[in-house]
Amino acid sequence: MTSRRSEQRSELAAVSRIIIVGAGGFGREVLQWARDVWPEHASRIAGFLSAERDRLIGHDGSLEIIGDPDRYEPQAGDALLLAIGIPIVRRQVAESLMSREAKFLKLVHPTAIVAPTAAIGEGAIICPYAIVSDSARVGAFVLMNYHSSLGHDASACDYAVLSPYATLGGNAHIGEDVFMGLHASVGPGRRIGARSKVSANSCALSDAPTESIIYGAPGRVGPLIR
Repeated sequence: MTSRRSEQRSELAAVSRIIIVGAGGFGREVLQWARDVWPEHASRIAGFLSAERDRLIGHDGSLEIIGDPDRYEPQAGDALLLAIGIPIVRRQVAESLMSREAKFLKLVHPTAIVAPTAAIGEGAIICPYAIVSDSARVGAFVLMNYHSSLGHDASACDYAVLSPYATLGGNAHIGEDVFMGLHASVGPGRRIGARSKVSANSCALSDAPTESIIYGAPGRVGPLIR
């Protein structure tokens, strides 16, 4: 855990401005988590990027929306935190920003438990009290909300989102852009295809193909209608 914190601090060596992408409720939460992770560098958090200029109205805070993600041009020393909770939107916004050579930070909250054998990808957000167990793999830009967990050898591929209390059992796997709702779970060794959704309070106890929806306990599998 100490080495993980040291790694996060070292990432800030060349960073003069931290910007949060997304100014909704989750963006405001990420602001708090960032202050927890980098308390000595909290003054470097400059504000939010959002296309909705009125997104922070009614919320007291010292930071403002400083730009639109579509118009933002990275400056030397800028680093971003991706605070968007919908997988497909996370991907679209991140890929657009990276095409302009934007740099992203990963954030692992100090109360999260991350095994030294686990791997955390670029731009991932690991929220308070999440658990990433032995040899688990968290892909790029994965969001693990508070109290979510990956069992031993489990993997969540790029841009997957785990809502609060969502769980992957040992050696379970979810593909890219998968969304897991509140208290959703995937049984040990099960595999969920890319761009699928495991509904809130549902339990996937069998494999599911790409673009599926899993609902109920035990989970039934159907095609995801967008």
